[in-house]
Amino acid sequence: MKVVLVNPPSPPEFRVSRGLMGGFGMAVNPELLYPPIELAHVAGLLESRGHEVAIIDGDALGVDAAGALTRIQALAPDVCVLDSSSTSLDQDLELAGRVREATGALTGMLGSQVTYTPDEIFEGGRIDFVVRGEPEFTVLDVVDRRGGGGDLAGIEGVTWKGADGQVVHEPEREKIADLDALPLPARHLLDNGAYRFPGIDGPITTVKSSRGCPLNCSFCGYTLAQGLRFRFRSPEHVLAELKDLYFVHGLRHVVFRDPIFTTRKDRVAAICDGILSLGMSDLAWQCETAVKTLDAELLGKMAAAGCTHVSLGVESGNAEIQKKHCGNKLSDLDKAAEVFRAARAVGIETRAFCMIGFPEETPAMADETIALVDRLDPDQVQFCAVTAYPGTPLHTMLRDSRDFDYAAMTGFQALEGNEHMTAEEIQDKIREGYRRFYRRPKRMLRELKDPKRFAARIARYATLFKRRAAV
Repeated sequence: MKVVLVNPPSPPEFRVSRGLMGGFGMAVNPELLYPPIELAHVAGLLESRGHEVAIIDGDALGVDAAGALTRIQALAPDVCVLDSSSTSLDQDLELAGRVREATGALTGMLGSQVTYTPDEIFEGGRIDFVVRGEPEFTVLDVVDRRGGGGDLAGIEGVTWKGADGQVVHEPEREKIADLDALPLPARHLLDNGAYRFPGIDGPITTVKSSRGCPLNCSFCGYTLAQGLRFRFRSPEHVLAELKDLYFVHGLRHVVFRDPIFTTRKDRVAAICDGILSLGMSDLAWQCETAVKTLDAELLGKMAAAGCTHVSLGVESGNAEIQKKHCGNKLSDLDKAAEVFRAARAVGIETRAFCMIGFPEETPAMADETIALVDRLDPDQVQFCAVTAYPGTPLHTMLRDSRDFDYAAMTGFQALEGNEHMTAEEIQDKIREGYRRFYRRPKRMLRELKDPKRFAARIARYATLFKRRAAV
């Protein structure tokens, strides 16, 4: 069967990265372009079972919806599956409808947004099915069923619309227990030189070495698709992928996209040892993780193996919010400060992920977060507006009291206020957080050691605030 997997072009007003926020997507800096690695994982499995597969990545190709449609039509697919995000859902659905009409292909969508709002996605008759949860084996079953001439009845993880107009939700599919059984992602179907990350010279790629997270933060979309149980790829399987991207594709910059990369220190240590023993001495990589899974010894090993940057979930400086919404990831602030210092000591840059606008958050609580950032002294900080994505515990908590506009879920824009702050006051707190962080004398001195990079960061944040004002 001919299968085309599509990462639709971003809307003209901002860049969307569909792999962020657990698949809900996020409006990002135009300088950031991640590969659609989830589609590459699906493609790798389909190819291993004998199917002919192509990936159309609209942003990497620099095409609009019409250009993407032209390329899809030229491939004459039997099955076409499009990725989706909250902020671009209307445009994604419009492209899906045009693909279905122009090609006659069985047309579906995947992504967390369509997983958790599947019924309304079928309005207008633009798609045939939705892939819920982890997509690899669900898409494979759909393609196999199409090849055999059957319908979608009974395929786990699929929602589809029958001839009678009724939306049918098939049973949930179990999470993939053995991630090592999956083939490597099909990077040969991507233009690997097109992907980039702000501040990095040369192309980048992403790797998912594990899935799942038991912390179950109220706002986090990752657990919705990946589950609450950690599932790890073995060091050997991860190293096989690193060898492929390094020696076959010539890539030297990797961003690990695990929710918490350093959950098992022994596994990370084995990956670091393997990077060095295999001769990937100029591989530079970064990851996201939690403070409580790091220590000075592991950071030293990571730095020796090429780790240049770690993003850490700080979220909130208020103890009540930490316990209620953030998995209590930051219960020991002294240890947190030690981790940030230890990272700097071995040459690893740090970024603190912070959020403002939790339901019960007061201005004083937000000030605790801003003060904590000052104490931790990361190299970079990112303040996001709390967003209740569908399916998250936060959405369940608020759904009876608020109307949600999925198109406005950029991840940076405060959609509305809470009982203590208006949306504009939340935005003001975010601005205050950035101003206080970058105007500190010690921060200015550190930044001025590299004036070019400092100027680039100022330009990026100026662009970000313009985008917030325009949305």
